[in-house]
This record gives sequence, structure tokens and C-alpha cells, in this order.
Amino acid sequence: MTDPRSTPEFHAYVRARDAVLAMKRAGGHAFAATPSAYWAGELENVEYMVDATPLIVGKLRHHAFHITNVRPYDYRDKGDGRREFFEARLRELRALGGDALLVPESPALGGFGYEIDGKLFNVDTLKYFEVLLGMERGGVLPAIRGLERPLVCEIGAGWGGFAYQFKTLVPHATYVIVDFPELFLFSATYLAALFPGARLAFAGTSETATIDLWRDADFVFVPHLLFRLVSALPLDLTVNMVSFQEMTDAQVRGYAAMAATAGCPLLYSMNRERSPYNTQLVSVSEALADWYGLTEVALLDTDYMTSAKKPPKPSAKPDPSAPRYRHLVGRLAPEFQQRTAAGPSAPVP
Repeated sequence: MTDPRSTPEFHAYVRARDAVLAMKRAGGHAFAATPSAYWAGELENVEYMVDATPLIVGKLRHHAFHITNVRPYDYRDKGDGRREFFEARLRELRALGGDALLVPESPALGGFGYEIDGKLFNVDTLKYFEVLLGMERGGVLPAIRGLERPLVCEIGAGWGGFAYQFKTLVPHATYVIVDFPELFLFSATYLAALFPGARLAFAGTSETATIDLWRDADFVFVPHLLFRLVSALPLDLTVNMVSFQEMTDAQVRGYAAMAATAGCPLLYSMNRERSPYNTQLVSVSEALADWYGLTEVALLDTDYMTSAKKPPKPSAKPDPSAPRYRHLVGRLAPEFQQRTAAGPSAPVP
């Protein structure tokens, strides 16, 4: 009988766990040292992952519920119209841009979703597909694909789903993830399992004390306490989905400053201006506008989360006052382009 601890997936988890523990021991100081009240609670829910069993690792996607609130149970066909409503949104997105950017959920590590044409789709799949379509329409993807080896940074990658889709579509990219160390238990494990030949580097550990090894890596994991290291990289694109809205105003401004100090010409955000319960942020777009000129990309009239709900009644009308997700393309302001043309020289404010 094969030892379940000898599988490549579990080896990937052990490497991620050891790196996370090293990051936590090293500590650090930064504006983001204290998470927002929302994320402080969420991180407590994943503490058990530091001592995960092979069974938990084998169903890693199920445990990512704590990050995305997406569960396998929600994709059982209950005959209540949810599946048909979900498929209708998928068709709407396909109508915007075809299937060239559509990457289904992988069945690996407990991947789940509605099975459509032999492939798995869930609300995360549609969210990432929507972002990729927005990037295409906003001119971001064409610019990135034209580079020999683009350097992309995602702030708050969660379980690593968008990184998986992006790296599948742009395999020559180097992908940097800035996040709470605890969440690398998900993203580093997942990405190492899905890309078994990928080269991973962890900043802030004895393995990679700095971020210098990025040139030889496919994925670079940077704890949020060391986010300033990223400002020294020649970033081509910075991405955030649905987590700027959960941060404090200082944190969003700090991450925008990090990208700008790196001379990063493009930034992509899919967020509400702020989450309804987040009193520590005024507006995502206001915070980003310190450094970036913003253009909104028009896609569908409803938010991606509607695909996870029951179909609305025919008489129901959308609430125009409800906070909505905005697809924003940020282009580094000309005065900062000139300032960073020779590379970052000043610390992030």
C-alpha cells in the first residue's frame, strides 16, 4: 500500500508548510503587519492547515471554502434552476470573447463544479474568466503576451486559482504572489501540484532570504510583511481581485505605491469600492488613483456572484444602490513613469 505522505501533492504541501513556518518565525515590519478586522477572523479559520493530513491535502479545494465561500455542495443539481442560471452566465461570458481565455476548474486536489461538456465550472471559474476577458478588452493581456518573459504580481491570490489560469494561458510568465503566509498553504501547494515542473521560490525564508531568485522561478511567494521587496522588481502587471475591498485604506494605497515604485505600467482591479462591512476603507478607486489613471472595462450588467444564486424572479429588478464590482485598468501616471524609468530608487511611502 502506497504511503499517502509520499505523494507529490503532499510533498508540495510539506514544502509550502515549512516555508510558511519559516516566514512566521522571521516576522517583519510593514504597514500590513496587522490584517484588517475581516481578514483577522478569516485567518483564524485556516489555522488547522498548518498540520494538514494527506486526506485534507487531497481535498484541498474543498477546504478553500474558508477563502472563497465556494463549496462542492453548491454544485449538486437540486432542480431549483441554479444550474441553468449558472450556465446562462457562462454563455453570456463566452459571447463576449469566445473560449480562448476559458480555463475550466481542474479536477486535481478535489476540484469541483458543474460538469458541462465534460469539464468542471464553478463561480471561481467564471470570476477568473470574467477578469481575463476584462484584461483582454482593456488591452492588458495583449501587452503582457507580447513580452518575452512578463513579470506579474497578484496581491492576495487566495488558493491560487487565478494564478493557475493565468500561467496556463501565459506559460512564459513569472508569477509573484503577495499574501498572508497562511494562505500559501493553499496557493503554493495547489500550484506546485498543478505545475509539477514549476520552480518555486519563497521570500523571507532561509531557502530564499530575499527575492533575488525570481529570475529563475515560475512562482514567487512573498509574505505580506515583506511586500516592499516587490518594489525592486521590474513588474509588468499588478493584479487584485476581491481583496482590496477588504483592506484598510492605508493598505490599498501602500500596495498601489509598491507597484508604482516598481515602475509597473499596468494594474488590474476587480473589486467593489469597499465591502459594506469594511469601515476601514473609503474607496478602492480613490486609493489607486494616487498613482494610476483608471479606466473601467464594461462587461456584464450583473456581478459574478449572481451565478451562485437562485434565478431572480421575473419581476425582480436590480438595486442600483447596491455596491457592485468594477473592472478597472490602471495605467501608471506619466509623472511616475518618468520617475521610475531607470528603476525604483526610492522606498515605498
